[in-house]
Amino acid sequence: MSAESLSQPPSPPHFALRRRDWAAFLARTLAGWALGYHRLVVSGTEHLPRQGAALILPKHCAYRDILVEGVVLHRYSGRFANYVMKVGLWGALEALGGIKVIRPKDVRRLKDHQARREEIRRARQLNQETLDYLAWLYERGELVLSHPEGMRFQRGMGPLQKEIIDHLLQVERERGLRVPLIPIGLQYESFARPGARIFVRIDAPLYTAQFPDCQALMGALAQRLSQLSGWA
Repeated sequence: MSAESLSQPPSPPHFALRRRDWAAFLARTLAGWALGYHRLVVSGTEHLPRQGAALILPKHCAYRDILVEGVVLHRYSGRFANYVMKVGLWGALEALGGIKVIRPKDVRRLKDHQARREEIRRARQLNQETLDYLAWLYERGELVLSHPEGMRFQRGMGPLQKEIIDHLLQVERERGLRVPLIPIGLQYESFARPGARIFVRIDAPLYTAQFPDCQALMGALAQRLSQLSGWA
């Protein structure tokens, strides 16, 4: 290997889109049928981007949120998203746009020290691959969807996790991108009553350049999600 080649930066990882749009369309059709149990009331659809990258940040109330989000995104923008999800969920969900991450609390659950060390090593490798893939998705002009609370909170807002925002800031800085962040509020009239309404409120995009730092951005995002979801 020549000295010149040693001085060159490493080539970016090569990826192929893991989502299969035929599978995502089938899932969206089935989800639309399943959501006949509820009535969707959607506002702010003009804020959904019809093209280009975006980071979609919805309130997380229940497992069915993902069905709601998939139906709304495709119905009003004609697009499928890529969903950041915990690693324990079905592997088949990757064909529908799932992107696996290992959360710190998933590692902390392991009591055996050796098993925990192995899982930490695996988590670092898998999560770095995930971050590289997410950067590639942004460059490709894809929609990335992440629930910023990191888990479900039915009776209020949970604390927001900033890892996905930190990563976006890094990607924008390193690759010269400008990616809109789209807050979406979800409010269920009832989780159990047939015909109960689900209010889906899509807000105007935020941009990282509007804020002096990540903390200010997270504060604005938390405030918007709380208001949009009826918890203000």
